[in-house]
Amino acid sequence: MDFECCGTAFHLKVHSGPKGKNGSKKEIVLRLHQGCPGRLPLWGFVSADRVAVEAELCGPESKQCETATAAKIYLDSVSKNGKQASGNFSADFPSIGHQEGKFAVKYHHEGPKYICE
Repeated sequence: MDFECCGTAFHLKVHSGPKGKNGSKKEIVLRLHQGCPGRLPLWGFVSADRVAVEAELCGPESKQCETATAAKIYLDSVSKNGKQASGNFSADFPSIGHQEGKFAVKYHHEGPKYICE
């Protein structure tokens, strides 16, 4: 997961087709908007309710992404420092249909820090 100016992006790796060299690896990116300016802490979303999110399904090079028609996330837990989270998601994509699963993620950020104004 990576923190953005107005929320958190969860990057989940998925495999379609057979495992190994013949299977294709894709990434589902779930974006949870937490408010702007001054976003609500991630642990504030741990509840019994599913939260609507934006979702994209991206190819191996992340150059081609498909937007989901609907997506929701449920957070089971978030660490005290907010850098680890677990939960489950569901998303509907035009090309591959309904996807759902569980996840456990850690904070990871590549590149320079965001400048939020």
